[in-house]
Amino acid sequence: MKRSVKNRMHIRIIRLLFFICILTAIIVFIRWRVRPVISSVASVQAKSFAVSAINKAAADILSENSIPELETVTSDKSGSLRSVTTNTAAANELKHKITLRAQEEIGKLNHQKVDIPAGLILGGELFGAVGPDIPVYISLSGNTDSDFEESFESGGINQTVHKLSLRINVQLSVLTPSGSIDENATTSVLIGETVIIGNTPQGIISTDINN
Repeated sequence: MKRSVKNRMHIRIIRLLFFICILTAIIVFIRWRVRPVISSVASVQAKSFAVSAINKAAADILSENSIPELETVTSDKSGSLRSVTTNTAAANELKHKITLRAQEEIGKLNHQKVDIPAGLILGGELFGAVGPDIPVYISLSGNTDSDFEESFESGGINQTVHKLSLRINVQLSVLTPSGSIDENATTSVLIGETVIIGNTPQGIISTDINN
């Protein structure tokens, strides 16, 4: 009778140890393989979600508002470009609206679904497209800042295009099932362009609207 009880206890201990070993192996596998894959895929998708949100915010603001003339071009008597002056007040108001709306759109990015192929977790990039997709949900938050960018490009014979863009950067905090990730997402939104007809000198005066 005592031997039977001891045998049952031994069996239970063996089962418990086996269960602990399996559980430990699963945890090690998750830390070694699953978490890095989730973090990598989540980072890429988070940037994509953020850029899409920024572009949507900019498109909405530009379509909802009557945009005033942002630039004035000054030329000399020969037709050569002398300066490009930006309507600073109007440009900064537009910058504020787009940046604020972008912040709001990114704040809506909660519980975003990301599909990760099972083969990517089990077999790496070689089997990245193999197996069913495993749904993972992530949430985004972040701080948004922006600065103006200017560029001059050739627009054809005796033409120059002056482009005014808003460069928007978001410092993202991405919450995933495997932990939190810090990322940056940056994109540029074209908010105005002016076609300049005439000779363009090597150096011109352009208003600095970031200060």
